[in-house]
Amino acid sequence: MQTIGTAAAANGAPPAWCRPEVQRLVVLAILAMAVVFRLFDLSARNLWTDEAWVALAVLEATPSQVLAQGQSTPPLYLLTLWLLAKLCGGSEAVLRSLSFVFGVGTVALFWPWARGLASPGSALLGLAAVAASPVLVYFSKELKQYSGDAFFALALFLLTERLLVRPGAGRWGILGMTGVLALGYSHPAAFILPIVLVLLGVKLPKSRGPVAGLAVLWGLAFAAVYFLVVRHQANPDLVAYWAQDFPDFSGPVAFIIWLVGALGRYLHFFFWKYGHIWGPPLLFIGLGAFWRQGRFRSLVYFLGPLLLALAAAALHRYPFMAHYGGSRLMLFSAPALYLTVANGVMATLTLLWRRPWRPAALVFGCFLVLMLNPLTLIRENYRTTSNRAEIKPLVTFLESHLKPRDRVYVYYHAIYPFKYYFRGNLDQVCWGKSCVEKDLSLSQPPRRLWLLAAHIPDTPYLEKFAGDLLGPEWHRTSLEVRPGALLYLFTRDGPDLSTSRTPPPGLGGCGSAVPPPGKV
Repeated sequence: MQTIGTAAAANGAPPAWCRPEVQRLVVLAILAMAVVFRLFDLSARNLWTDEAWVALAVLEATPSQVLAQGQSTPPLYLLTLWLLAKLCGGSEAVLRSLSFVFGVGTVALFWPWARGLASPGSALLGLAAVAASPVLVYFSKELKQYSGDAFFALALFLLTERLLVRPGAGRWGILGMTGVLALGYSHPAAFILPIVLVLLGVKLPKSRGPVAGLAVLWGLAFAAVYFLVVRHQANPDLVAYWAQDFPDFSGPVAFIIWLVGALGRYLHFFFWKYGHIWGPPLLFIGLGAFWRQGRFRSLVYFLGPLLLALAAAALHRYPFMAHYGGSRLMLFSAPALYLTVANGVMATLTLLWRRPWRPAALVFGCFLVLMLNPLTLIRENYRTTSNRAEIKPLVTFLESHLKPRDRVYVYYHAIYPFKYYFRGNLDQVCWGKSCVEKDLSLSQPPRRLWLLAAHIPDTPYLEKFAGDLLGPEWHRTSLEVRPGALLYLFTRDGPDLSTSRTPPPGLGGCGSAVPPPGKV
């Protein structure tokens, strides 16, 4: 966009897209698109495993119970959802509404923040990326706190920019309270607030008192959140799970290999499957362009929090650009990442648009469009395929066909969604103990056993799992399939040894209404 208007600017007239009224229309259109993307499918998609245990936590009776069951979810996020559930009910749409607000808020805050740090073309391209990013769209309608990570990072950066332009007591106070709220809603705020303090200390050397006051206020808030909540939620199993995503300091070569792999996963996550190919050069071009343009704060907003996250990973306190979609924990960096890459795209187009390289600029633009695959992107934003586990219709089917002497085995990763949706007799339920469980032992084996599973790698995996679990005497007699979820009915050779209409609790892993401890 910046390049196309060059000739008009040379004649003394600004290009049409640079006019404020045109920019406002484009920004409003992008915002409308962002809202539609984030509203669609908000309530239609069933809760998957991680969402369901947050849902069950916020449906507890008291705030203390909510925090106890929250399992590493920020406390204010949990308590806000608890209040929403009390007022409006515990439906999927209500429980996801907070993530939706944070997601739309991120898009709304991006434009006023970006236009002061980059060219209008880069800011608009970055805004389009934030509005249409399948990652940001998805987490805007997932019952998890990650969209709040991006929102509060952007809110703090925007308030910092406003304060640097015109300091005032009111703006210091608003920034201070926003930082306190950020610590309650977002764990990565611990990487954002120190960067804000450094920028304010460097750019406003005469305001050491207010900066010191912010440091004390935020330090106390961090200590309160950590010692009262976060420390009690720490799970050693999670630390072991993320161990492979901590830096490898066994040697320079090993560290470089680890870092290159981490960057590849990071860009693949935020720019789809080919992002690790075209993302790195445009990222480095964007960083270099910010440096040449003298926009050093843009560099600090992007690189500063990442360096602090890397330091936390070195101390084994936070995974860094992790495997298995773990880069969602880096969502706080997404707005600055998209702005930096957008700056790289605009810098490349500006360079190539000069004669005689204009055909190369067109080729470059077509290449990016092919890599992004807009039609697939739009379909994904309307109806995401990520973590789709349509377990609710299977639970409804099970409730209508379950007989008094039947047993129900719930696969480990389906436990929390099952408990959210099931309204039947939990005394008939056997809870899965692991994803590799074998040789299910029942003291009173029934003639019929239902096996409900969700969030599984694929159907052949579950077929093998069921065979190892039940053995050759069980035969599958029916199968119900939904995206990401399966319901089997097995019948057993021999007599029905389950004599009571309601099986006694606690036999063979059955009857307990409480799922096994630990995070699924």
